[in-house]
Amino acid sequence: MRYSIFFIPFFSVFFCFGQESSSNSTLDSILIFRNNSKNIDFTFEERIVYAKKAIDFSSFYAQDSTEIKSYKALSSVYLNQWDIEALKSVNFKILKLADKSRDTIASANANYILGFAYHDELRLDSAYFYYSKAVKQFKTLENTKSYLDVLINMSDIQHSERDYIGAEINAVSALKTLKNLPKTDENIELQWSRYNLIGIISGELKNFEKALEYHELAFIAIKGHPNEYFYRVYSKNNIASIYRRSGDYKQAVKLFNEILEDKSLKTRDSSSYANITANLGYSLFLSGNYNKETISALFKESFELTNVLNDKIAIMATSAYYSEFLQKENQKDSAKKYANLAYKIAKNTNTNDFIFQTLKIKSELEKDSSSIFLNEYIKFNDSLITAERSIRNKFARIDYETDVIIQEKEAISKQNLWLLIISIGLLLSIVFLYVIKTQREKNKELQLAQQQQEANEEIYNLMLSQQDKMDEARALEKKRISQEIHDGILGRLFGTRLSLDSLNMLNTEEAIVSRENYIKDLMEIEKDIRKVSHDLNTDFISHASFSDMISTLVETQCTAYNLNYKTKIAPEIKWDNLTNKTKIHIYRIVQESLQNIYKHAKAKLVNLTLQQEDNLISLCIIDDGVGYDKSKQKEGIGLKNIKSRVEAISGILEIASQINEGTTIKIKIPI
Repeated sequence: MRYSIFFIPFFSVFFCFGQESSSNSTLDSILIFRNNSKNIDFTFEERIVYAKKAIDFSSFYAQDSTEIKSYKALSSVYLNQWDIEALKSVNFKILKLADKSRDTIASANANYILGFAYHDELRLDSAYFYYSKAVKQFKTLENTKSYLDVLINMSDIQHSERDYIGAEINAVSALKTLKNLPKTDENIELQWSRYNLIGIISGELKNFEKALEYHELAFIAIKGHPNEYFYRVYSKNNIASIYRRSGDYKQAVKLFNEILEDKSLKTRDSSSYANITANLGYSLFLSGNYNKETISALFKESFELTNVLNDKIAIMATSAYYSEFLQKENQKDSAKKYANLAYKIAKNTNTNDFIFQTLKIKSELEKDSSSIFLNEYIKFNDSLITAERSIRNKFARIDYETDVIIQEKEAISKQNLWLLIISIGLLLSIVFLYVIKTQREKNKELQLAQQQQEANEEIYNLMLSQQDKMDEARALEKKRISQEIHDGILGRLFGTRLSLDSLNMLNTEEAIVSRENYIKDLMEIEKDIRKVSHDLNTDFISHASFSDMISTLVETQCTAYNLNYKTKIAPEIKWDNLTNKTKIHIYRIVQESLQNIYKHAKAKLVNLTLQQEDNLISLCIIDDGVGYDKSKQKEGIGLKNIKSRVEAISGILEIASQINEGTTIKIKIPI
């Protein structure tokens, strides 16, 4: 046996020496092929061939990390060639290898590229799915640049799909990340784009004050950028447009005129010049204080430029604005012509705002068909609302499913780790069998001691679970805790509150420092309260008859809160079948519910029932209070605590409530 054990490592070393030169040669070939795939002196076809050879040799080399790098080389070639289908195919393979080797960096980059590829194909739900995976991985890896890029792409997708809340959340996250990055030209431009996006979103939600704030921030942020001139023109145009949409036509006209005072704009950025000219004409028209010839000249100039530039979006906007003006001037035929042109472009480009605007104009111009246009307007509005809800739900579902996938992968990784540990343990057990033999007697003694300890613990737990009320001990404990709260915590809390009240209207540095000190005092008081809370939990419920304890709790709380109450606890409930942990959670749920009723419900009567249904304990708490609208009101801390406790005991929580009809809480707890 000894000879064979020594022979195996000797043979392995000999074999490794024999393979070393071959492995080095293979690795050198792989590196050469990869470098050739990156060499722009070769054609794309040649670079692809080199990258594929690197992959073939890497497969022979049998190392996932080497194979991943070779696939990355091929991915880079396809990206430069803009072959999106091939790019996706390669990165799916990278993703598979990365998951196998638990290479988070490669996985994050592959998810990013897949998101980018689907984004380019306008398959936005798939793009968002892979971006969502990538952003979580980059955040974990602390890869700030890539994390920022993905956040920006996600917010752009959400904005284009009218998920304004999600878009704003990701835009704000991007801005927070940018604050910690150096002020490079690229980062300044990204900061401008996120401020601008939030401004646009706020404008579309008709939060004009916030829209102005963020467009002003964008205007300031771009200072020092090489293209500052153009970005400031865009921002100022956006600010003026917000004033127009909010009804402040005078300020809008003033700002548009200020932009057009720069005579070089027409040659430097003719597209923006045409857009601003049309915006000025439209703002003058809406103000009601205008000269017909002036407005006609502005729209005519805008049309001349946009037609030369073939800028469909600008043509659409100018046509829509001009048709409104012509309608007002009773030039119906011309108004119809431009309204139809704007509507056609809006439909082709899915520009929803102008679809609405032109449908409204067409319904007013074509009286015979007004009902048709009105119905189309309503249907389009309904479909848009439905689509917005669907998109929001879809993005939320993608975020959730991404988290689930990550959790499942972590669980599989843990399982694999345990399998590896067990395998190593078995191998060590075989190799070191003689050690196990020498320790056998000692292990037996340890096992006997452990069994004795487990037996003692089991007896102790049985004694705890069978003990009846210990009224005297509980009364002493309550008295001690009451004294501790009254003499210590309340006094300190009252003193801190008075001190904070005295500093409430002060804003000096000294006041700020004092407030920070008092906040630290409050944190210490919080720790003391937690300690008292912990003391209350310790063995308090497990020592008493549980039904009596619940009844006493309801009686005590309702009396203190001046509430009428009815309590019905089924005598057949076998409380001994429940763990002390479950009993404690039930007790705290009842306590939290009564506190919520007192604080928020304005109820007069509380009904509490506890009964057993098969293998479930059913707890039902009903009040006759004011109720609330679950769809509109956010969950408070109390309700979150209840949910957390129900989840901790694997229960099911149902809450039913309507305005002025009270609230019903039903909880089913497995035995």
